[in-house]
Amino acid sequence: MNFFTKSLTFFLLLFFSMNVFANEKVAVEQKSLLERPLMERYIVDELKALRIENSQLKIEVERRITKAQIEQTDRAAQYMTDTIGNIFYLIAGATSILVFSGWNSLRDIRSKTENIVEERLNKITQQYSIEMESLQNEMTLQSKNILENQNKIYNNQYVHSLWMRSNLETNTQSRIEIYNEILKINNNDAEAYAYKADAVIDMDEYVWALNLSNKAIEIDSEYGYAYWQRSCANAALGNTKDAVSDLAIALEKSPNLHDEIDNEKLFEDLKETEEFKDLLA
Repeated sequence: MNFFTKSLTFFLLLFFSMNVFANEKVAVEQKSLLERPLMERYIVDELKALRIENSQLKIEVERRITKAQIEQTDRAAQYMTDTIGNIFYLIAGATSILVFSGWNSLRDIRSKTENIVEERLNKITQQYSIEMESLQNEMTLQSKNILENQNKIYNNQYVHSLWMRSNLETNTQSRIEIYNEILKINNNDAEAYAYKADAVIDMDEYVWALNLSNKAIEIDSEYGYAYWQRSCANAALGNTKDAVSDLAIALEKSPNLHDEIDNEKLFEDLKETEEFKDLLA
């Protein structure tokens, strides 16, 4: 009886321990799953706020353009009215002078007056059309510049949010997809090419990383981290001299990379070479 009791007690304790361990594992997994949507929700809210802000800015720009066009039309109409009034005053004065000077032919006076008024109105109309066309072209150019600036601001903010996501992402393939999204917006982003090269090195794709590093250096020859990635790729491919040469350029352009040499596993074989020792010396 004592043996049966002890056995039962042992199995109960074992079952209770396994249940506690399983509950703790489930709690950890649930916490991990809860944290990820919070970050995605934050990014979605940021993008939504940017869209609302851009829409409000577009409405404000259109309102100002409409107000400017109305004011310009009012000024042009006022100018035309004043000009026509002055013309009639001049005609009345000229007619009085002609009558007093003996030119009594009303037909001639009427003909001359109509010609003068028509010629003057044509000039005013042409001048008004030219000014309105110039104003319209200027407004169109300003609207285009404003829209381009809005797109640049939106793209910069979107790229910034993508970089934030890449810093939080632990999956290599997901990081590569984020860098590809950045390169769709700006195909001349040397930093994106260099960090993509770093990601593909983690996948042991050294030739691909070498090509990405070359592209980054082609865009910005002063970017030290691109030379660092090319040095890692060359080291993995067995190109010792090229790896040491790129490492020297990387350290020259980015001295802070000295602290990363000891942590870079791809440089383990280089550390035994004379070129590498001479470089550090």
